[in-house]
Amino acid sequence: MHGVADALTQLAPSPDANQAQKDAWAYANKVCRHTLITTLSNDLFDVYHVYKEANEIWGSLILKYTAEDAGKQKFVIGNFYKWEMTDDKDIKLQINEYHKLNEELRAEKINLPDEFVAGVLIEKLPDSWNDYKQQLKHKQKQLSLNDLITHIIIEDTNRKAIQAAKGKEIAVKVNLIKEKPHNKRYDSKSKK
Repeated sequence: MHGVADALTQLAPSPDANQAQKDAWAYANKVCRHTLITTLSNDLFDVYHVYKEANEIWGSLILKYTAEDAGKQKFVIGNFYKWEMTDDKDIKLQINEYHKLNEELRAEKINLPDEFVAGVLIEKLPDSWNDYKQQLKHKQKQLSLNDLITHIIIEDTNRKAIQAAKGKEIAVKVNLIKEKPHNKRYDSKSKK
């Protein structure tokens, strides 16, 4: 910008430097400092207006906001690590949550290998899926994340179908018991 961006990274010239260098740096510092100060919010202006050199403001801002980015990375990593799957929520919704966590990692430039992401998803399956988890772990071929998700959704559909069939079977048994004729033994006691 106008040949003054060097003021963001260069220190003031030494006292024994020639006057042209001093003037060039002073002009560059003035333009950069003014540009930085005028773009800050009122709260940040109150903090940084006392700084006399643009490189001090720039260095402080870089340090502050780079540290916040590192904090955000730790937050995203913590969310990924703590995330668990449960039986009381729909599997598809939980897989969508997992995708969102992976996208947040990518947004923070944390790229994990596909095999690792798929392996973590297997480990995060609910405890009621332990047999299925063991089956997946013993497969010879490593599944991609997309293939794994397809397998999990098929397994979930099969589990729901089995539960529905068991529910119908129990309902039929209950109806049979209700329709069974009363025992005469009980009827004779009530007549006495």
